Amino acid sequence: MSEEHDGHLRATYNEIHALIGKAAERIEKEYAPDLFVAIGGGGFFPARVLRTFLKHPQSKKNISIQAIGLSLYEELPTTTEEQMANEVVRTQWLGPETKTLLGRKVLIVDEVDDSRTTLQYAVRELQKDVEKELLVALAGT
Repeated sequence: MSEEHDGHLRATYNEIHALIGKAAERIEKEYAPDLFVAIGGGGFFPARVLRTFLKHPQSKKNISIQAIGLSLYEELPTTTEEQMANEVVRTQWLGPETKTLLGRKVLIVDEVDDSRTTLQYAVRELQKDVEKELLVALAGT
């Protein structure tokens, strides 16, 4: 990796792949997820590379990647100037094919976490989905 005059590190594809592989070892030991939720658009690439290294804990098959669309810095047709970089805008959410989050070990994946705003939003909203699923499950018993 090389550091540029702006203080940012520049990594090659192979370096990024190796770094994700190293992170995958730790993730597997400490968490062993069975579902990736990638925050689009930046989370798609690291989620896909993670799937190269991590397999489903029981079946040893590929771990499913589901996508959510969240925008913090992107200008969208409905985004106001006040919202830019201050408010997370949901552009896509999990569909019915995900079936359930209840009892799943979900790893939320994004490429940058500079303010924690987007990740906090994702965690909070996914927790709400789990709470709704739990209420439905309890009502059915």
